[in-house]
Amino acid sequence: MSNSKKNRNNGTKRRKKQLSPEAKRRQRAAQAKIGSFLGVAVLLVGVIVLFKMGSSVEVPLEIQSEGYVCLAPEEESESQTVIDENGEAVEVQKITEAPLPEDPLAENIRKINITLPETYPIDMIIRSEYAIVYDSTANKVLYAKNPDEKCYPASTTKILTSAVTIKNAPDGMVFRVGDEQSMVNEGSSLAMVNIGSELDLQMIVDGMMIPSGNDASYCAAANIGRILGEDDSLSADGAVKLFMEEMNKTLKNIGCENTHFSVPDGFHDEDHYTTVKDMLRVTLYAQQFPMLLDSAATPNKYVTFLSGEAVSWENSNKLIHDYSDCYYMYANGMKTGMTDEAGYCVVATARRFDHDVICIVFGSSASDIRWNDTIALLDAAFVQIRAS
Repeated sequence: MSNSKKNRNNGTKRRKKQLSPEAKRRQRAAQAKIGSFLGVAVLLVGVIVLFKMGSSVEVPLEIQSEGYVCLAPEEESESQTVIDENGEAVEVQKITEAPLPEDPLAENIRKINITLPETYPIDMIIRSEYAIVYDSTANKVLYAKNPDEKCYPASTTKILTSAVTIKNAPDGMVFRVGDEQSMVNEGSSLAMVNIGSELDLQMIVDGMMIPSGNDASYCAAANIGRILGEDDSLSADGAVKLFMEEMNKTLKNIGCENTHFSVPDGFHDEDHYTTVKDMLRVTLYAQQFPMLLDSAATPNKYVTFLSGEAVSWENSNKLIHDYSDCYYMYANGMKTGMTDEAGYCVVATARRFDHDVICIVFGSSASDIRWNDTIALLDAAFVQIRAS
């Protein structure tokens, strides 16, 4: 090798050894960038390989839920163990929707918070044993006397009997009067239906709400009971039993705490009882059925059954009869009742000053006392409403 070539090589080596600090820094940065690029390339290759594998093999993914807020409170998540395709037990999260209420109308009433205050706006002494006055527009109890004490509802029971009948009757249903009439007690108020009579839904509800027919109540219970049991051949006793189970289920669903019904007509039975506070919930539930409200507001009606018989009915609620000495011009329903054990009872509804009021009076010793207490309480309620 010539001396000149050897000198050039030595010069090159010396220059490499004498790189400045800034040049060395740039060199390391360039190397780092190359390393990062190679790392990204390797990661992309790995993703592609996994993607191709996923087309033929299911790869379980672990989803981290910690720190997330559920955006759908109506859904609940629960764990479930399943066996995968490899025969191994795997725990997965199962999402289930919260069930809808079985009876939305009952749910509406159950959610109402009926509060009994320490003192009431109406300060009045009445002769009836049990009473409650409620401004449903303002959700306010205006008066109460023994609201949570056990009492008997008599024929005001038919308010719920009618509501349960309407709720469960399929379109176009025909109610046929049968051997359930043997269950009607002697001395009952009647709608004058007979074995073999056929009525539509409006007629059967009118038969319960207008003349307070115990015979119509048992007809409704037996026919709807067979619908509930999905068995047209069910005995009258078995069908009525199913109907009563449905009534008590409804009582529970609307929030009644001290009520149990054992008969559809309210004829006295020691196991058939309520409180006026619970009957307030029953009334609120019934008011969601327009057919029932129309029936309760009807003073008189002439009806021809589907089977041809003709009857004339008069409502037992004197508050809605304009010729009655107990007529109350703002009253628009709902139902009376009477047995020796229950005394004289009434569930009265009225509207004035754009407020709806429910007045329930039970346990009166005479019919006149029932009407006098009810009218006085309704007047006092509307005085309070106007003043507020």
